[in-house]
Amino acid sequence: MIEVITTGSFYTNSYIISNDNKECIIVDPGLDYKNASKYIKEKYKPVAIFITHAHMDHIDGIQYFLDLPVYIHRVEEDSLYDMENSLYPMLARITPYTKGSLNIHLVSDLDEINLIGYKFKVLHTPGHTKGSICFSFDKCLFSGDTLFQGSCGRCDFPTGSYSEMLKSLNRIINTYPGDTKVYPGHGNETTIEIEKKYNPYIQR
Repeated sequence: MIEVITTGSFYTNSYIISNDNKECIIVDPGLDYKNASKYIKEKYKPVAIFITHAHMDHIDGIQYFLDLPVYIHRVEEDSLYDMENSLYPMLARITPYTKGSLNIHLVSDLDEINLIGYKFKVLHTPGHTKGSICFSFDKCLFSGDTLFQGSCGRCDFPTGSYSEMLKSLNRIINTYPGDTKVYPGHGNETTIEIEKKYNPYIQR
């Protein structure tokens, strides 16, 4: 089961992936996540957190689950603790995390993660940030701020790269079948087939 929870002034999508036993993985717990965290703890049994990239609107809610392992790409970890890279100054806030404060599990491209009865695969998709990743299982893809419905993430933030973004988008559409459901960090879900046809950044 996949449940979406949208929070914060950036309307960031966080996803709850659960099994029949209500064990769950939280993808990108974002801003203003206190109430969401209470809801999740009441309804589910959180097991782990997946982070697609370390911008504040995708990581701020980690602070409500400090006992959980946090899966993040190895070149993205430092951005959790970096004011500029995590974009906290945009909200006049300070990152709540320091080295050693989180239970970090570093991942790399094509790693497989076996949790709650599912096999997740990591795809490194730099462009929005240098360590942006997508997580997939079955025919579901959690694309963070790399692939949106009809668009893609900004590339003008620290460690971003437009050329890398275009390469990552091309890699995504050539890796997953057309009927793969895409769950983005912002906006509505889509499919690989739809994005192949209509996404102007992929058309290029």
